[in-house]
Parts: sequence; structure tokens; C-alpha cells
Amino acid sequence: MKKLLVLLVLLSASVSSFAQYKTIIFDYEKNYFNQGQPLPAESYIMVSGQVPADVDMVQVQVHHPRKVHKAPLYTAVWKRSFSNVGQTFEVPVNYMLRGGNEYDIVLNSYRKASAVEKENLKQTLNASLDAYVDGVISVERRKLSIDKTSGHLVKDLNDIVDRGTSLYLNKINFEFAGFSDIVKNKIQQLKSARLRKGVNVFSKDEYGKRREARRMYSEKLIGELKAAIHTELEQTINTEMLVVSDNKEVRDYPTEKTRNTLAVNVGYGGVYFNGGINNLSYDHGLYAGLSFPLGRAALSPFWSHTSLSVGAFLNNMRDENDNIVTGPIFGRPYYVGLGYRAFQFIRINAGAAFLETKKDGFNIDLKEIRVQPFIGVSAEVNLWMGLGNKR
Repeated sequence: MKKLLVLLVLLSASVSSFAQYKTIIFDYEKNYFNQGQPLPAESYIMVSGQVPADVDMVQVQVHHPRKVHKAPLYTAVWKRSFSNVGQTFEVPVNYMLRGGNEYDIVLNSYRKASAVEKENLKQTLNASLDAYVDGVISVERRKLSIDKTSGHLVKDLNDIVDRGTSLYLNKINFEFAGFSDIVKNKIQQLKSARLRKGVNVFSKDEYGKRREARRMYSEKLIGELKAAIHTELEQTINTEMLVVSDNKEVRDYPTEKTRNTLAVNVGYGGVYFNGGINNLSYDHGLYAGLSFPLGRAALSPFWSHTSLSVGAFLNNMRDENDNIVTGPIFGRPYYVGLGYRAFQFIRINAGAAFLETKKDGFNIDLKEIRVQPFIGVSAEVNLWMGLGNKR
């Protein structure tokens, strides 16, 4: 019996978890989702669509509108399994979209890069890297001159590789981590090298051959740097690389509207006037107010429970001298503060109360306005606002 109960609980949890995803189908030709319907808001979604049989990976990116060239808000990836020969993909997007907003959705399809494509990529990158090295290193009479620091030079080399492989990904998530300290050390060797050592390596003859020896020695040092760069680049290119075969962008696509709520609360609270533990002066009473949540429940549970609260006491108060305590402008003490929903219908409020006390002085009515600490507990009811989707 216990095993059956555990099984039912697990099954229920599994079904509940699966129900969190709402499936949307991408129409490739029409370039929209679910027959043009808005995307689900405040829910995980499962993106489904058609792909050619040679596509091994589909990447779904969520962007702010008109910002597809910047870093995405979220990226989801579908990879074809070894036994999958179908022409559909399904990828979960574990990012909740905000209701009533617009997003740019980018779908990139990748296929295996052929041996010819990988070889062409390697040759192109090597040529670009060699040209950069030749451009920043100048051969002087006694030494090699490099204008940039080793760190800056390596960063530029990394940028060349990143730009050159922007259309490529790796199926096993192996990313180019940048050139290693071996390359950086080679650059340091070039900075400290003295070309006169070339005479010992290549020649000991007259001046003309000494100059040629220095030239050959400089070429040897630069060649060793290039060889180290080529070797590390080849380690990246020799992996299972994928190349972009298609790109689809869905611009300014709307999400469904979600309902807005306004929390009305009625509670009981107190206001501190002055004094310490032994001569504490305060009063308390019923109050009513409104709470404006600082977040939405699906997107931020903590901030959806936290609110900006405003309200007023239903009756005036009295201080320790039996003076009537009201509030400025409205004639009742009122408060502004933060509230937190501790239970389903119970909210704890704390903030500042705005008070006004009339005092007699020299036959003139004087009004003292104060801001004092306030705390209270209330029951609240959410009222639906607007014409959005009543989900």
C-alpha cells in the first residue's frame, strides 16, 4: 500500500511538472507560432517545429525586441540523438516571458561541417592570425619590437578566432577557451630576444651574412609563435564542429496579456508616538489600504509577496496627553510602507504613519505634523483589473 501511495505521488509530481510546459509550434514558411497566436506568458514553453534530416542542432534564442545582435535573454538548444532520423525538433525554453510584452525569437539550425569546410576555416583563420602577428611585430637591427603587451596581443588573437568561428558551434559544448600561456610565453620570448644570437645559430662570417643571420633568427622566432598558435587552433577545429545551415528571426512577437491584480487589505495596526519601554506612548486601531505587488508570482515569488502598501486608519487616535491625533490633509492618520504576504490571505505591513496633532498656544491653534513608525497585520483580497487574459 505504501509503495502504491509513493508511486501515485511521484506520478502526480511528474504530470504536474510536465504540465508546466505549453507547446508552441513554429511555422517555418509563415514565420510565426501557433497560427499567429501570442506566446504563452509566465509559463515554461516547449518550442516544436520541422527540420531537415541533416540538421543536428537547433538553437532557440529569446531577445528583447530589436536587440537580436546583443546577448540573448535565454538560449535553449535541441540536439539530435544518434538514433533520431526524424524531421521534427522539440526544445524546452525554461524562461518565462512577461505578459503584454514583445520579444524577438531567433532560431538557428546547424549541420555537421564537412572536412572541406573545416580545412577552409583553418586556412582562413591561420592566414588572419599570421597577418595580425606580422602587423604588430617589427624587426629592428638588434631586437624585435612589439607595441602591445602580451595580454593585449593574446586577447586580439582570441577575438580573431571568435569572429572567424561565429557561424560555428561544437556539438559537445567544447568552446575555444583562448590561447594558452604557451603562446603568451612565446610572445614574451620575442620581446626579450636579442637578434645578435642569430650569428651563433646561423653564421659567423662577414657583416653581410651577420645581417642575414639576424633576419633568419627573427623569422625563426616569429615562426615558432605562429606554429604554437596554429597548433592550439587546430585542437579546436578538429572537434565535431557544426555550421549554421539556416537562420530564422521572428521580430516583435507579442505575448498574451496577463491579468493585473490590486490587493485590498483591512487590518489592525499600531503607531508609536514616543517614550521607552517603561513609558511607551502609542495607539492602535483598524485600518484599510491597498497593496501594489513589486513582482509577478510566476516570475519572482519573493517580490510578488512583497508590496508597496498605502492606507489610512478608520478612526483618529489619542496620544499620552489625550490629544486627538489625526492626519494631514485627509483628517485621518495614514501610512506608507512595505508589506509582505506571510500566508495566503495575511499581510504584514511596516512603514511610516503621517500624523497631525492640534495644540493650543497663545490662543492660536497650532498643528504639529509628525512621521512615526507603524506596524500592522491585515487580511487582503485580490481584485482583478484590466481586460487581459483571465488565466
